[in-house]
Amino acid sequence: MLCAIAVKGKIVPNVKNPLLLKSATRLAEEIREGKDVVQAYTDRILQVEPFINATVDRCFLDAMEEARKVDVLIASGKYTKEKLAETWPLLGVPFSVKVLLLVKGLRCTGGSVLFEDLRASEDSPSVALMKQAGAIVIATTNSAEMGMNFETNNILHGKTSNPYDIYRTSGGSSGGESALLAAAGSVIGLGNDLLGSIRVPCHFTGLFGHKPTMGLVPNLGVHPTPDPEMAHFLYTGPMCRYAEDLIVTMRVLSSQSGLSLNFVPNEIRGPLVAPVNRDIALALQSAVSYFKTNYGIQTEEIKLPSLYDSNRAVFSEMLCRVKDLKASMTAGKGMHINEKLDYFKYIFGRSTLSKGPLLVLNACKLSVMYNKDKVPFYKEIVDSWEKEFNKILDENTVLMMPTLPVPAPYHSEILYYFPVLAIHRFSMFLDCHLLSVLLDTIRGIALWHPNCW
Repeated sequence: MLCAIAVKGKIVPNVKNPLLLKSATRLAEEIREGKDVVQAYTDRILQVEPFINATVDRCFLDAMEEARKVDVLIASGKYTKEKLAETWPLLGVPFSVKVLLLVKGLRCTGGSVLFEDLRASEDSPSVALMKQAGAIVIATTNSAEMGMNFETNNILHGKTSNPYDIYRTSGGSSGGESALLAAAGSVIGLGNDLLGSIRVPCHFTGLFGHKPTMGLVPNLGVHPTPDPEMAHFLYTGPMCRYAEDLIVTMRVLSSQSGLSLNFVPNEIRGPLVAPVNRDIALALQSAVSYFKTNYGIQTEEIKLPSLYDSNRAVFSEMLCRVKDLKASMTAGKGMHINEKLDYFKYIFGRSTLSKGPLLVLNACKLSVMYNKDKVPFYKEIVDSWEKEFNKILDENTVLMMPTLPVPAPYHSEILYYFPVLAIHRFSMFLDCHLLSVLLDTIRGIALWHPNCW
């Protein structure tokens, strides 16, 4: 699946160790046969990190010690291979974790200088579940500051690059995860998603990502801790290179559901929505045709409710629930910050916050983005989405649409694309699974391939 990652003049070294080209599901089988997987991934991280700047903390020594314990367990002969697979489905498999999620003993900076020396005293529940399944933490990864940007670039840890083209963004806010996974520096990652922080990076780097339905995956152990009302929209989920790994990871973290298909062949149009890139549209059609041809699934055209004003509707519905956004974002440490003054300080490199949080704090004070008098109006819009989609989506229905209508932009261009991101925002109000899958071919990686399913 992952062949070569190269663009003329902008390359990440090709993968040479065949262990790095196997899914976590297959690696678990290899490990039960004594293959040294953790060493392969530590070597790969050291190889690609200078190109992509994806990691925050690397716990190689601890990971190797955990791998040795796995070797001892397997060599003891106490358990059959079948029992090992049943008890520890991810035994010895390395995984990485977005720095916003707590990993005991490692820094939990939130990508902010406000928390640069803070370390986690315990694992987040999702990290603990992965460890209980036998997986081994190998690194924590960079994030947009406080998760507040669709590009991963902050003052504390710097800018993360896309391994397929280091002049392009790997997305955000889980951009460190997407870059490391796409560069074969990890095989499974944990991120979290409010407005697309798993799905957007996966789209930009050719990965599978999943924002689970509310309540399926433990949602605690995040720093900065979100406002309790905002926590209704922020979910922890897996990111990976191989579709089959979503299944085993979601079994560890939660549950799974059935599959059939509905398809929307037409674009969502509006003055603030970009037209769908031709290659993305063709790839989506290819996926639909595959389901039709191989599984006999009939598709039908459906009508979507208008998403014309989705940006303001989404922000209105979220912000009306939050008592103090600045206090929530900064865990009370940023109350001294004057967001207007700090934005000008940022221009001259003097701010303690990066662009994302500053833009969010300033935008929330603009009446065009949030007006208390219009909260009831926008709530009606959100309620109408829920009603319309409840008619469309039942337990066995899949709605197929692009994660985004455009491929990965160059660094610092993401804000120009901000309006087009509205295409998926309505989904945060729906009680359904949200999955980013591979539907194109980019620089040597087969992004849509039926064997991935």
